[in-house]
Formats: sequence, C-alpha cells, structure tokens
Amino acid sequence: MKRYKWRKPRPLFSASVPKAVERPAIKWKVLPIVWLALKRGAMVLGFLVLFSMIISSITLGTMMNRAAAPLPDNMVLVLEFEGGLNEIRPPASLANPFGTKEMTLRHYVSAIERAKNDDRVKGIVARMRDGAFSSAQAEEIRAAILDFKQSGKFTRIYSTSFGGAGTGLGRYYLASAFDELWMQPMGLVMISGVNAEQPFARDALDKIGVTPQFFQRKEYKTAYESLTHTQMSAANREEISGLVEDMTAHIVSTIASDRGITEARLMELVNQGLFTADEALEAGLIDHMNYADVMIDQVKELLSSDGNGGDDVSFQSLQSYSDHVGVNIFEQGDVPKEIRQTRKAGGVALIYAVGAIVTSDVGAGGSLAASDEIAPAILDAAADRNIKAIVVRIDSPGGSPAASEAILRALDKAQQGGKPVIVSMGATAASGGYWIASHADQIFVAPTTITGSIGVLGGKFSLDGLWKKIGVNWDRVQWGENADMWSMNSTFDASGAARMNAMLDHVYANFIQRVAKGRKMSLEQVEAVAKGRVWSGKKAVDVGLADQFGGLMDAIDYAATLNGGKNRHDVYVQIFPKVKTPVEEFIALLEGEGDLSPFEGPGFQSAVFEPLKPLIEAAIVSRDSHGVSVYAPLRVK
Repeated sequence: MKRYKWRKPRPLFSASVPKAVERPAIKWKVLPIVWLALKRGAMVLGFLVLFSMIISSITLGTMMNRAAAPLPDNMVLVLEFEGGLNEIRPPASLANPFGTKEMTLRHYVSAIERAKNDDRVKGIVARMRDGAFSSAQAEEIRAAILDFKQSGKFTRIYSTSFGGAGTGLGRYYLASAFDELWMQPMGLVMISGVNAEQPFARDALDKIGVTPQFFQRKEYKTAYESLTHTQMSAANREEISGLVEDMTAHIVSTIASDRGITEARLMELVNQGLFTADEALEAGLIDHMNYADVMIDQVKELLSSDGNGGDDVSFQSLQSYSDHVGVNIFEQGDVPKEIRQTRKAGGVALIYAVGAIVTSDVGAGGSLAASDEIAPAILDAAADRNIKAIVVRIDSPGGSPAASEAILRALDKAQQGGKPVIVSMGATAASGGYWIASHADQIFVAPTTITGSIGVLGGKFSLDGLWKKIGVNWDRVQWGENADMWSMNSTFDASGAARMNAMLDHVYANFIQRVAKGRKMSLEQVEAVAKGRVWSGKKAVDVGLADQFGGLMDAIDYAATLNGGKNRHDVYVQIFPKVKTPVEEFIALLEGEGDLSPFEGPGFQSAVFEPLKPLIEAAIVSRDSHGVSVYAPLRVK
C-alpha cells in the first residue's frame, strides 16, 4: 500500500472515509533544491576566489620584490645575531602559504661574500642578541666575516653582554672575528669555558620499577648510558673529554689570534670567567665600553672622514640586501635557463640530510632526514645531465640503519653514473650521518664538527616492575618463541637477547665494511677508530675519517673544480628535491600525500613543540629502526 508522508496511517479496524488533504504547492519542493544548489555553488565560488587570492598574493609579492626600490650607493650592512640559522629554508605550506623570509646559512654567507665586492657597501655592523648558532655555523660565519675584512672595509659588533647568566664562549668566539667589539657599561663578558654535564636516571627508573635493557657496539657507543648507568663510564668520560679538549683548543687558539694575545693569557682569562665591562675593557676582551647609538655615530663619522658621506649613509639589513641582489632567488625552484647557460662548469646538486635519519618523515613536517625523499632526490640529480657533481650537506646524529643504507645506495648509484659526491658536514654527522657520508669522494668538516660514532645500539624498557607496583597484572597467549621479544611488559629472555645481539653484530660488521670500502682503509684500521667513538672534526681528519677542513661553500668550490671551474661562481647550485609550491602542497594533501605537522605553521605550535623535537626524533628513530639504531644524540651549540 502506497503511503504519503502527509497522510495519517489508516486505522486497522475502521473503515472511515479519509479526509481530503490539500497537497503543498509544488513550489515548496523546488525552492529547497534551488537553495541547496545556490549554497553549494557559493561555496565552490568562495573557494575559487580564496584560491585565486592566494595565487595572486604570491605573484604580487614576487613582482613587488623584483620591482623594489634600488639600493642606495652608500650603505652599511646590519647583521642581527638572534636565534639560529636553518640549513634549509622552511617551505611554503598550507599553514604558511607565503613561506618565510628566514635566511639559510648558505644565503647568509653568500650575502656577506657579495657585499665584499660591492662598492656601495662600506662596512658591516652587527648586534649580538641571542645567537644560538651551532659550532659549524659559527665557523662559516666567522670565515665569511674574515674574508669580508680582506676588502679593507670595517666590521663592528655590539652586545649588551657576551654571555650573561650562561657561558658566552661560543658567542664571544663568533664576535672575535670582528674588528671592534662594543659592549654597554653594565654588560658582562662570560667566557668561563665548557661544562659538559649528563643526567643519569638509573636510580630513578629502579625506584619506579622500570628496567632499561639496552645493548651497544661497542664500548664508546654510550648514548643510552644515561638510562643504564648511575655515572659516566670510563669510555664515556674519555670520549667526551677528548671532544671538549679538541674544541676548546681550537677556540682558544683562534680567539687569541683574533684578539692579539697569547693562548696562555687567554686561558688565564677563561679561568677567571666573569668580567664586568670595565674589567673586560682592561683585559682587552672588548674594545669599547659604550652604547649602540654611540657606535652608530662613530661609524657615520668614519664614513664622513673617508669622504663617503656619513650623513646620508643607509643602514640595510642583510636580509634586505640579500633580497635586492638576488642571493636567494633560486631557493625554491629551478634555476633559470639564462643563469645555467652562463656557468661554464655546469650545475651542482645540493642535497640536505638534516635531522634524525628515518624512512619517512610523515608527521614531522620535514624536520627529519627521510630516505624516501632523499634517495629519490639523489637519483634525480644523478639523472640530470646538467648536474656535474652532488654536494650533500649532513647535519644529523644518525638514525635507522636501513634508511641510512638506502641513502648510501643512491649515492653509490650516482657515483657509478659518473657523478662525484662531496660531503659537507655541519655541527653533527655521526653514526648514521657518517654511514651515508662514508663513500663520498671528498669529506669536508669543521674543526668542531662531531662525527664518527661508528657503532650501533638497541634495546627496550621493561615496565614489569612498574605494573606490579601499581597492581596491574598482564597475561598473554603466545605463538612463537620470540613473539614477546618487543613487549614492554617483560625483559628480553635468553633467546630474545641472543637474537638482539646477533642483529647488532650484523649491523656493526656491515658498518665497518662500508667505512673501510669508502675510506680505503683496512677493517682493522676502521675498527681502531670505530667502537662507537665520536670524534671532533679536527681528529677526524687526523685519523682518516674526513679529508679536509671547510664549510658548505668550500665543498661547492671543490665540486666546481671537478668540472673545470675555479670556484662556486663558475657553477649554478640546484637544490634537490625541488621544493613544492603551496598549490602543489594543497594538491598533495587532496591526494592523501600531504603532511600537516605540529613543527610547522603558527608560532604557538612551533614554540610548544620545538623543545620536544629531540625526544620525538629519538622515539621516531626507535620506531622506524625496530629498536636498533645508528644514533648519537650528542649536540654542541
């Protein structure tokens, strides 16, 4: 029986005549459909308008940058040392469709180099605020400042204090490259040396019933000792002491040379540690005890006395100067054909491996070195006939052996295809970071780089004691002798421990073999410098794990010479993989390939999650490598 929603149900035991019902006019059925169509059309139209606005804004911003007012003929560059420098510019994303104007280390150094030969630039003034540069970055910026000074142009740096509540030796090391150091009268100089501390949590874990069960190859692979020990082992103390001695020896000799004092005298000052402004001036640690505005006035007077028009001098930020002269114009895409044709030595591919090494960085917003992105990028560069060499910039504490091997395999394929591979090591290129560097044709390091750590570790926590303390009982049904191997409710039994040790032995043996092949050393020679030990860049050159001192620019210079060029100015640099535009990111998200991460986007999110990144990296590495990792989470700032 056909029923209508406007008719009441017919009574079962009644034969009453139904009342006539007026049906609603047909217009009340048509209007909702029309209204729904209008709403959906408006939504689509609104999306298209918003999408067009984003594209137009990006295009307009690019055009405005290109059409910006010309730089003045009489200017001083201003450097702000605040925070750190990224190795890679964070790409434009859905959370930040316009990208960021943050300068990378490469562009920072390139802009200073460009200014050296620019007659419009009369000098550099810098302000040290909170420069948290890595040791390797400080080396490269120092080198750029020293090279700039060869032009005869002045350099000045000002800071309210060099150090303050913490040791300022690293900041002072960077500042010492400048001609004059200025500090205000109430400032402090704190160059109290280096203090390397480690927390050891074994007693705390025992109290709460958590058992750490970790294995290592070999004695110097001490990354997990803070969980398994109550104090430093002899091997741990030996390698950290060696690192500190190497780094401080380099820093002391460099500062002493820059400031014109003996190393012995500088060590006396370091042992004193804390200086008021008056004391620092008397000791020769600073040149002027005065304010920033006084320094600026003196710069103007200097330019006036030189006939350079101090009254009309313009102070330009390094960022602004870089944008005007086109230092960073090719960061986000292909190098234009007209530029490629002017570089007689062809192109150099620049590939970054920054962060812990994992198979995929989904969920990490590009903060990890993912083999599923880096390996294809290497192969793309190898297949590009215009690319004559590949430079890999590594700043990584290591990670998954499988991911490291995938990247190394891609580099091997590139070399087999005739593309030389040059590695530039940043602050850290240890463990898995060294694994992927081991076959390079040339390895550049900073004296303060942390590298080596040729070893492997792995294991797990057992929470069995914790569950007993809080009254939680676990039961299981198990099929397979080692099915419970990775259960956190029990320790490894004899069979599980045997398999774990066999796995570590396998990874360690393969690591040794790869280093021996790449560095042309015997297995015995590699074993002597392996055992998980970390080395400073200075010692790495001495023991044969690296070839020469130098930064990223030196590595690119070297790559240029391999194809008949004199230096990096004879090549163009193409970054691989090519950075996605906001449109491509949006399309990737629609196709299920996008990634929204707490590490990108609004400042609040970044500020909240940034301190947790090392812990999250370690957790991702452990998950990605199934408990076995070539990882050395030791970092020096």
